[in-house]
Amino acid sequence: MKAFILALQFLTRFYIPIQVDFSDKNLRHSLFFFPWVGLLLGYLLTIPLKVIPNQDISGLVILVLWISFTGGMHLDGLSDTADGFFSNRDRDRVLEIMKDSRVGAFGVISLILVLLAKYVLLSKVQLTLYSLPGILAGARLANALVVGTFPSARPGGMGEMFQKTKPLPYILVSGILFLVYLVLTDKKLIFVLLIQLLVVGLTSLVSLKKIQGVTGDIYGANVELAEAFALLVLGLI
Repeated sequence: MKAFILALQFLTRFYIPIQVDFSDKNLRHSLFFFPWVGLLLGYLLTIPLKVIPNQDISGLVILVLWISFTGGMHLDGLSDTADGFFSNRDRDRVLEIMKDSRVGAFGVISLILVLLAKYVLLSKVQLTLYSLPGILAGARLANALVVGTFPSARPGGMGEMFQKTKPLPYILVSGILFLVYLVLTDKKLIFVLLIQLLVVGLTSLVSLKKIQGVTGDIYGANVELAEAFALLVLGLI
């Protein structure tokens, strides 16, 4: 329960007045729950889809709630990553730009494109009860696999904090259980998950080449891109 609460506190802005230690054990176990926190968020976001008959309006409500539930932390990572990667500077300067709290032109452009894409797709794609839960859970599972396999680019950063706990076995078990869930609910979401794994993998490989690892901002960018591309794939199929 401590690990689940820690995952909720880390990935959402839900008020949970319980103090949990950031011990290696709790951090390692919390990564098991990352997809399941995404699943919970997805089911909460599905409520407007079912109670608001106009899909354009429900799409806007879902997007606002989507940002509110997570506090926009993944969007922050996306904008920082765009500013750093598109600056065409050396590794140290890219890391410095990504750490800067100010948002540059590329960061703004990336936010506009991703939010616009999400709204358009939420307004047009025929979503089932399982679509958003599968998308949000899949993005967080793919990102957790990056945490467990890619090196940290910044010593003492968030990536290193999780990686040093060696969480990969817990992430893999969670992934297997999530695949069982997809088989029992909506099999086409397995293909969507594969696309999410591909998107997150490519982004992380680019990060590995540019800054010799991944950071917390890369994790945020991974989640946003995985969610947006998943909606796009659902729209295409």
